[in-house]
Amino acid sequence: MKQILSKLTIPLFLLILAGCASSTLDTAEKKGAVAQNAQEVFDLSNESTLRLISSDFDSFIYFSQDGSMSAKSIVNNSVDYGVWDITDGGKLCLKFKLWYFGDINCYSIYNDPDDSAQFLFFTRNGALAYTATAASGNPHHIKIKSRKDKKRKYVRKNMSRGQSVQDPDPTPVPAPVVIPTNQGSSESKEEVRHTVNTMAQNCPDCNFEDADLRQAHLVGANLKGANLKDADLSRANLRRANLEGANLKGATLLSTNLPGANLRNADLRGADFTGSNLIRADFTGADMKGCIFDNTLQEGTKGLK
Repeated sequence: MKQILSKLTIPLFLLILAGCASSTLDTAEKKGAVAQNAQEVFDLSNESTLRLISSDFDSFIYFSQDGSMSAKSIVNNSVDYGVWDITDGGKLCLKFKLWYFGDINCYSIYNDPDDSAQFLFFTRNGALAYTATAASGNPHHIKIKSRKDKKRKYVRKNMSRGQSVQDPDPTPVPAPVVIPTNQGSSESKEEVRHTVNTMAQNCPDCNFEDADLRQAHLVGANLKGANLKDADLSRANLRRANLEGANLKGATLLSTNLPGANLRNADLRGADFTGSNLIRADFTGADMKGCIFDNTLQEGTKGLK
């Protein structure tokens, strides 16, 4: 019984703690919260450890000067790594390798009017994402993975050298990511689907193998070279989407909307396009061995055998 209570106490405590803070940006500003500018965000995070807390997240994150970050979950001791940056508008952008599906998330940071030792992280729509506390250095001895990047000039680098910031919102460029399965995740299937669908809007070379993308709105999406092997894209809207060189081997595309889509040199072996709209889609150079094209609209298609 004690073990059961212990497992229930941690999430309940975090939920209560998060509930004590201003839940929206509007509420926080009415209480006197002030946005941290780019320099203040840099001073808060650079070579420091932030503890970010929400109802379902509690982790220490160490921010290295080179733009890498190393994180450790307090709840289950899992670890992850990633990159961080600051826009000249003062938003702190985080991109984990695995957590949050490797997506980039940027937050406006405010002081907490109810707790001077605490900060509030707000999403673009003004919802409270995290409460945070900061500690100098790496007091929790999180294992650090460094990175070398000489190709870009980041806001944080300019600040560390005392230079002025001129680059407009230099958000990190998303690297190819691997979409984890839903097994063992605390998120619902609908939350996972929503996250994957959002990422798929612009994710060349990403790994969406076995992903559930049914009815996804992907008009004009850039999925060039993406791995969509065995993915379910039934009834998805991929009008004018770029799928050049993508791996769609064994994919399910029942009644999928693909007018004007670029499928040049794609691997379509065994894919099922039954009932799909393929008007003016380009299949030039695609491998279509074993494909099913029953009841499809094919007016103006290119390269379709």
